[in-house]
Amino acid sequence: MFSKIFSVFGLGQQEPEKEILQVINIYDAVLVHRAWKRRLIDYLEGRSQENLQPSKICVDNLCVLGKWIHSDGKAQFEDQAVFKKLMDEHAKFHIHAAKVVEAHQEGNDELAQSILTGNFDEQSRKTVVCLVKLHAMVEEEEQRLNPQ
Repeated sequence: MFSKIFSVFGLGQQEPEKEILQVINIYDAVLVHRAWKRRLIDYLEGRSQENLQPSKICVDNLCVLGKWIHSDGKAQFEDQAVFKKLMDEHAKFHIHAAKVVEAHQEGNDELAQSILTGNFDEQSRKTVVCLVKLHAMVEEEEQRLNPQ
């Protein structure tokens, strides 16, 4: 899926001598967000010892990807439509994950399962698609700047 498993910031800068400041591993970000479903399933089925709190889960800038989105990613890509879409989809992903936990904690496991296999799955997919598109955009720019 990825010809390179990382996305490099600083591409296309006006000052070519400027160092690359940050790196985010897109592949790892995809894996971590896909792993959320397993974490939630384990939580719903009582196999998790995690103290999941909806008030923290719904905040989209606490995870590694969210921290990058709201800092270096925003600084580099905020004008790009795919990045704006990633910001939106990632925030919704966290909201739906929190709703799964909240429904379970309220004793409504049917609703929790419905959110997990519905809205949560869809947001997870959309977040991953945005990550892949952002990665492709960076790869294209790198190829344009450094033809082989």
